[in-house]
Amino acid sequence: MTESRRFADAFSDALDARGVGLSWLRSRLADRGHAVSLASLSYWRSGQREPQREISLEALVVIEELLGLHQGALSSHLRRRGRTGPAPFDDLVGLARQVGRDRGLVGEDEVDRIAFDLVVDVDADRRISQVRVTQVFVAAVDGAAGVTMFVAPGVGTGSTEFEGLTDFATDTVIRAVSGCSVDGVVDIIDGISAARLRFDRPLALGESVVTEIVMCPVTDDSALDSEWGAVAEQRLEQCMVWVRFHPDQLPSRCWVGFQESGLGHEWPVSLAGATGLLHRQTDFGPGLCTARWEW
Repeated sequence: MTESRRFADAFSDALDARGVGLSWLRSRLADRGHAVSLASLSYWRSGQREPQREISLEALVVIEELLGLHQGALSSHLRRRGRTGPAPFDDLVGLARQVGRDRGLVGEDEVDRIAFDLVVDVDADRRISQVRVTQVFVAAVDGAAGVTMFVAPGVGTGSTEFEGLTDFATDTVIRAVSGCSVDGVVDIIDGISAARLRFDRPLALGESVVTEIVMCPVTDDSALDSEWGAVAEQRLEQCMVWVRFHPDQLPSRCWVGFQESGLGHEWPVSLAGATGLLHRQTDFGPGLCTARWEW
């Protein structure tokens, strides 16, 4: 067992031993006054992230109690030597695509994704006001009608019940802006859900389309998230993450990183007087481009 997986394994084992799921845990935490998003819990369980912020560490104490553990049973597994880089992601992307195919989701076989641009707006209260995703697709078959876009758990349409989640459990609401509609969101595996995007009309072979969707956090935990990533399920001409901060509220430190072909790297960057954090990769994927910051 590698160190980066120790907390995730302990958390997953504790949930299994208690016989409960993440939705149950999130509801009980909310009853105790701890607003932890389903996405955060899922990231912790899958090993993509660990609790770091003070509010997360406070919630972890309650989680240990709710799962019938002694104090420190989970927190003792947190990494103590600082951040060592992102957890492996390529296998997770491949697994998500395979599970999606097995469940009959429209996917990459009908279209080629050319570009994925993620724009995150942060307001003067350090809250995420909206996340805008623009994608470019080219039809690989005649009559391509849509595509699957992977998103974090807890993302929903705000009106559809799916996989045991209701509007109450939705952390982030997703809405179509142009080029498509959102058919719904389904759970895939820990750490990843899938939004089904339907194009405005079926595409002819070789025809291009640009889709634009907006995601708006509706809970405190999701609105205060300080790490975002763009998932490339296949090779892209461009993958971009652009975080736009309010000029009166700039972060003290920023990092960007990527995971591709079994490799992962993260490095600090300076805003250098700018108000935006930009990370752009070309000829990239499958993999993940990330940007994160601290206040």
